[in-house]
Amino acid sequence: MKIRLLLGLIMSVSLMFAVACQDSQNENSEEISNVKNSSTLSSFEVWAVDQSGTSSDPNADFGGLIYIWDGKAISDNASTAAPEIIDLAIAASEAGCNSPKKPHMVLSNYSSPKPSHMILANVGSGDTFFINIDTRTIVGCVNTVGGFNGAGGTTNAHASTASPDNSMVIVANIGAKGESGFLHKIHTNYTNNEYSLVETLSLDQFTNELGTSEARPICQEFTEDSKFAYITMAGGGLLVVDVGSADAKKPMTVAKIYDKNTVPGIGCGVARLPNDKIMTNGESGAKGGDDFLYIFDASNANKNTFPDPIQIELPGEDTHGAVTCTDPNGDLYAVSSMRVSNDVNFIDLKNNEVVATQSMATNFSPDPKPDVADIVGNKMFIALRGHKPLTAIGSLESADRTPGVAVLTISEDCKSFTWEEKDLASMKDSNRTIPFGITDASVITAADPHGLEVVAK
Repeated sequence: MKIRLLLGLIMSVSLMFAVACQDSQNENSEEISNVKNSSTLSSFEVWAVDQSGTSSDPNADFGGLIYIWDGKAISDNASTAAPEIIDLAIAASEAGCNSPKKPHMVLSNYSSPKPSHMILANVGSGDTFFINIDTRTIVGCVNTVGGFNGAGGTTNAHASTASPDNSMVIVANIGAKGESGFLHKIHTNYTNNEYSLVETLSLDQFTNELGTSEARPICQEFTEDSKFAYITMAGGGLLVVDVGSADAKKPMTVAKIYDKNTVPGIGCGVARLPNDKIMTNGESGAKGGDDFLYIFDASNANKNTFPDPIQIELPGEDTHGAVTCTDPNGDLYAVSSMRVSNDVNFIDLKNNEVVATQSMATNFSPDPKPDVADIVGNKMFIALRGHKPLTAIGSLESADRTPGVAVLTISEDCKSFTWEEKDLASMKDSNRTIPFGITDASVITAADPHGLEVVAK
């Protein structure tokens, strides 16, 4: 989903691309925030998550895989790049944690001079894992089922996002079907690997102002100063939360509610832009309908000023995440993958308009279903969903899928892309198959990629 709509363009002088990063209020927060935006094309990794289970029980519902590629190898020839693979069932057992179910979103923290930990939200078991990037080991696990002191929480931990100051993680818990969800706060100490659940905020109290029957959070991102989080909602609308203190002595409070008429669509991702702007998506999912990109001005959030967002309608169906690209003139563009219609939209953020739409469907990947994405230089990495998706678009099964990571080469003007068969890093696993087809003898790979993150080495 990170996704979260994932981070902006990372500078690569040879490719004439510039970083899209947030201006900071002070030198220290700028240094920390820019860690994710400081790689060159030879010094990063691509992490991608396969949600399908790897446990040995009859249903094999638990576990999952993390694939890790060297950035240069996957950029040069994705089809031959050899990934490291972490079996999460084994890794969790070795760490003394419960085996996860449906590992969904993976996002890094903001340690300096490079991220130190990946944060993995498991949407089927309610766990948030903290993974040491260097050792590839799980060093912390927090289960939020039931919430802090029984305040509420289900297994649907959709996204867990670190604050830029590294003091906390906010978990978006979608809640049970037909019910409102929760926000959980985890106090984080990455140096000592100390992670503790300290607060839960129930969101059912905000349904009337949202104009929805339930208040179900999907994704979130902090403002640069770590004081506010913008929370997208499943039924439309958006909450701006004053996150309070990391130890919860100052609790989370809702500072602003944008109703579903102001922000229609399922909110699927959030990302920071320059000049205290926040970008989110509003998507139609697998049900059809309109899709939008929103730009919020958060520059006066501390003054309790929250203008209505800019709304840009997107062609295609099911916008699912956006990254940023800067052209040679310094103009910023958003690049958004449309998961159901297999399109990629290019949006001029200076004039707030879509300037190009291009399909990802090809003869070697007829129905790619592009999902969470990230970008470095002129390479955009997108997770491609599986034949039988385990989350969100489960009704859309297809034998034409190519589960893995697509590597798109974005044009210098940020208005088109190219990709070839060699630009597909497969995540098919011949050892784990599921029934698919008319007869019981027909099987297909169980792989279902979703979360993806680029991280500096």
